[in-house]
Amino acid sequence: MVNNLLLIAATKREIECIRNLHTGEMNAGIHKITGGIGPVSTVYSLMDHLMHNERPGVVLNIGIAGSYRNEFPVGTVVTPATDCFADLGVYDDNKFISLSQAGINDNNDNYTPAGIFSADADFLERIPAGIKPVKAVTVNTATGSNKGRNKIEEQFHPDIETMEGAAIYYVCKQKHIPCIGLRSVSNIVGRRDKSLWDIDLALRKLGQAVEEYLNELFI
Repeated sequence: MVNNLLLIAATKREIECIRNLHTGEMNAGIHKITGGIGPVSTVYSLMDHLMHNERPGVVLNIGIAGSYRNEFPVGTVVTPATDCFADLGVYDDNKFISLSQAGINDNNDNYTPAGIFSADADFLERIPAGIKPVKAVTVNTATGSNKGRNKIEEQFHPDIETMEGAAIYYVCKQKHIPCIGLRSVSNIVGRRDKSLWDIDLALRKLGQAVEEYLNELFI
């Protein structure tokens, strides 16, 4: 059973997908922060909270995501089993080389966030049935073209894309805090056609999944 859980989402709209859920003892053990969009604001917000508050027993990152797979259509909730920064590296002519491919990692270069970050295995096992573990990538700029999608897909073979996930997993790895994520698909990665997006559906499904998972952790 978890006594102290930190819930972090990028935006107020995402964190509010659970605003009508959880009362009483469960709510007393849950702390919520809005970290902002992208890795930089996310790292700052998370570290600021950790410096000024009780250490959480687990960090749960929630939010929407873009999908690379037909098997994960809009409204599907998944859990990132692994995540990495897909646009942190160098270009050699027209070829992108990630930091780990360049031989740079956090073992030989201080706190460089290279390589792959994983969700906590124990908390991953407690994810509700039907929510599949996936391979995620984190980017500073949301992919909005088929050309951009193809480049990331060819190199990283991801299932979903977010703008914060790897940043949270990275901080938690450095601070030795268990971390897990729940993401709901709002759009398919590729050409930016917002008529095909459904953020409202994604957030409804996300709220339901978060409620179910928190019941598993707290009861």
